[in-house]
Amino acid sequence: MENQENNTSLLEQMDLYSIVRDVLRNLWVIILGAIAVGLIVNYIARTEYKSTYSTTATFVVTSKTGGNYTYNNLQAASTMAESFSNILNSNLMKKKVCQDLGVDSFDAVMSAGVISDTNLLTLRVTSDTPKNAYSITRSVMKNISQLTGYVSGDMVMEVLQEPTVPTKPDGGYSGRSRMIKAAFLAAAALSLVFAYLSFRKTTIRGEKDLENRLDAHSLGMLYHDSALTRAPGSLLHRKRGKLLITELTARFEFVERYKKISALISTRAKKHESKVILVTSVQEHEGKSTVSANLALSLAQQSHQVLLIDGDLRRPTLNHLFLDEGEKVEVSLAKLLLGKTTLMKAMRYDEKRSLYLLLNDRNYSNSTDIVSSENMTRLLDVARKAFDFIIIDSPPMSLMADAEVLADQSDMSILVVKYDMIPAEDLNDAIDALKDCKAHFAGCILNDVRTLPGERRTVVGYGGYGRYGHYGNYGKYGKYGKYGAYGRYGGYGGYGGYGGYGHYAKDAKPETPVSEEEK
Repeated sequence: MENQENNTSLLEQMDLYSIVRDVLRNLWVIILGAIAVGLIVNYIARTEYKSTYSTTATFVVTSKTGGNYTYNNLQAASTMAESFSNILNSNLMKKKVCQDLGVDSFDAVMSAGVISDTNLLTLRVTSDTPKNAYSITRSVMKNISQLTGYVSGDMVMEVLQEPTVPTKPDGGYSGRSRMIKAAFLAAAALSLVFAYLSFRKTTIRGEKDLENRLDAHSLGMLYHDSALTRAPGSLLHRKRGKLLITELTARFEFVERYKKISALISTRAKKHESKVILVTSVQEHEGKSTVSANLALSLAQQSHQVLLIDGDLRRPTLNHLFLDEGEKVEVSLAKLLLGKTTLMKAMRYDEKRSLYLLLNDRNYSNSTDIVSSENMTRLLDVARKAFDFIIIDSPPMSLMADAEVLADQSDMSILVVKYDMIPAEDLNDAIDALKDCKAHFAGCILNDVRTLPGERRTVVGYGGYGRYGHYGNYGKYGKYGKYGAYGRYGGYGGYGGYGGYGHYAKDAKPETPVSEEEK
């Protein structure tokens, strides 16, 4: 019973998709390894292979006795074949052949046999060279009549077919089949090795992995789907559509999954009296920007006033998601934090999606100094009074300190974990860092979960995520390493308490009066 439970537990831990994917990712190693093993086996087989050559002579065996002629001849051939084989391998025959060839010994295999239902007897000699095979056969034929007389004097052997010098070796080189078998065995062995290494990885491949390996709660799981989302009229170019739940191409399951996650986050935020929610990840391309955008949209669809802030001043991403092709960010968040513009000018209202936006348009190498300014703190204080939720999309934690700085200014933090990407040890380090910040750490969202066809697990409120393709195409971070860790960032001037905002055109005014000091 215990063994059965252990086997069940082992099967539950196995993630077939990740195992198959890891094996396929290392397919070139498997192929090269199989080829190398096959060539080695082929070389060894060739060095050990020795060609042999055979020649034959055919005799007619007749009996001197009278009676049934045919029967006597068949009987004579059968008797002669039995005695002939013994004679061929006798020391006396070998001695005579050595004398004829002028050698001390020879390497040959000699045999005799009767052709079925005939009185024909064949002599076959196999040796390492064509010359030896022919010479030995001739020597045997020269001495055979004398030796067979000792065995049976009433039999007569007449040569029907003379031996010839063999021109081709017996059979062919058989190392090719061994080479192919060795290559297949090597490929299978390497596949098993990579499968085992994949199984032993500590990456997160399901909610059970997340709960068991991470010191965090699961806020939800977003699936990948093999289908591609294409923008209208882009069938030939397979252009990807925007990865938003408000798009017409968004699947029902995709939207519903975000609704469930946003509802859970909303409940936890109210419990902890949190309005500013930071969304981050350990590394780039884990889908945090897409998650941030869709969480904000989902909360906005629930009649909440939501502000979405692109806190990544190095490689802004949200502008690619919310702006049309060719449209640019007129006034960025960075300019606002640097005191070069006002909040009224920097904030955009997306009327179609009922969402307020603070976007960026370019790379700021001193991003940590900017987001740690007092202006950022004052902006968030103002936003808390005007909005139900403020979602901040921050840079990855492993690349710079911006995420931790923003977490100290936020109320709640969420870590986006991409399926089978980051080891649990690194994720737990990031979780510990977020827990050390002022913001309450709510948990993790497992993103881009993959399964084999027909293997998708039944989950309440299951959603298909991956039809939107790979995340990170919108705003790749490039090589952040050259910027290094910029330490904790200083503060900037602030913004007063703005009231609830309407549609922020250039001439729009806030409903709550703004003092000169706040301006």
